[in-house]
Amino acid sequence: MLPRDERGRRIDPYDSVLLAGAALVVTGLLLSQSLPALLTVGLLLFSQVLAVWQPLSVLFLMPVGLAFFPLGFSVGSARFSYLEATLLLGVSGSFLRSTLSMIGARDRTATLRTFLARLTRADFAGLALGLLLAGTVSLGSLANPDHVREALREWRWTILEPVLWYSVALLALRSSQDARRLVALWVLSAAGMAVASVVLWFAGGGLAVEGVRRLAGFYPHPNAAALALERPAVVALVLAAAAGAPWWFWSTAAAPLLVAVILTFSRGALLGLWGGLLVALWQLGKRRLAGAFLLTGCLLAFVLVLLFPARLQAELWAGGDALRLAMWRSSLAMIQDYPLTGVGLDQYLYQYVPRYVEPRAWSERFTSHPHNLILDFWLRLGIAGLLLLGSALWLVVRHVRSSSRDPWSVALVAGLTAGAIHGSLDRGYFSPDLAASFWLVAVILDLPRLGDQRGS
Repeated sequence: MLPRDERGRRIDPYDSVLLAGAALVVTGLLLSQSLPALLTVGLLLFSQVLAVWQPLSVLFLMPVGLAFFPLGFSVGSARFSYLEATLLLGVSGSFLRSTLSMIGARDRTATLRTFLARLTRADFAGLALGLLLAGTVSLGSLANPDHVREALREWRWTILEPVLWYSVALLALRSSQDARRLVALWVLSAAGMAVASVVLWFAGGGLAVEGVRRLAGFYPHPNAAALALERPAVVALVLAAAAGAPWWFWSTAAAPLLVAVILTFSRGALLGLWGGLLVALWQLGKRRLAGAFLLTGCLLAFVLVLLFPARLQAELWAGGDALRLAMWRSSLAMIQDYPLTGVGLDQYLYQYVPRYVEPRAWSERFTSHPHNLILDFWLRLGIAGLLLLGSALWLVVRHVRSSSRDPWSVALVAGLTAGAIHGSLDRGYFSPDLAASFWLVAVILDLPRLGDQRGS
């Protein structure tokens, strides 16, 4: 049974998400590594036909692909993630369907006019265009042009594909009901991945380090699992506490997500959870509860340091100096050499190791990012990256101020807050799943406003 919105209407996906289930079955078959290449191509073509026939259903499949990002399939020598497949199918299906509609219509520019009108009313559309332009321009100013292939790959994964999906989703999705379906699919799919990851942990999986065994699940590293699961975890927790929907629905999804994030023993994720929930309580007007939560979080942090000192203090200090500070100093030195343009997309590793790594941070030399959201945007996109990051922050704050008591908006903003707090110590955006989750939230925040303006 799916939850209801504040008007008591059930958030069920109707025929569109039933078709998304069929698409899920088809694309799920692609995860099998034993399928012949010809059969894999055939299944892809069938999925493409389904995407053109019912593009809305495949757009709803994106949050499912986001949750199962670590999984993928191969077509010959090329390998694709499940997330990338759902992004590309959604974009291509919507584009082809719109093109076919325009060919058979009397007014062939009506679809284009509708699209442009919705873009002009969408809060995050300007940010999407700015990011696409800045990312494209940055490809021509790489610090080391020999690594342009890596830059193009990251441009495709973290800028082009998620921005295109955001654009077509604005045209195809129509109401706040659609937005809430996306939330439900994202949280429930992430909860499924969390359950599988916890089962693997209890079966002896994970990374044993610093006196603990850290949950990784299907992710390449426990930190990657924490980054992927913390945002839907916060969204589910806030909706369980504040939404008009049955609390048990969101609580059931939140429980495995919370357990999985805790078992990653990621310090940034725990801090992000605490910060995101604190912001949500404050925005919902529960000030006394927020104060109590603040004190409880401080006491819990003290207890955790006593219980797991090796893990919670690991890699923080080396030779009397903080490793993160050493990494940030190196990043600032890199910025001094490339203040306007940065070093480019996915170029940090190739500059950091030979020129900037400090001796005391040698154990962390093979890192592809500066472990700070602000430094990451600056080094990848230059000054334009800082402006874009500031614009994103302003847009989120504006949404908070305009809908401060709407639990859905508060939950989504709390999820972004958790990701930003964690991103101040680790990755914040430039990973395919993190980028896709940001633009998923952007669509969800934009849709109610567009729907209201359309009179729906």
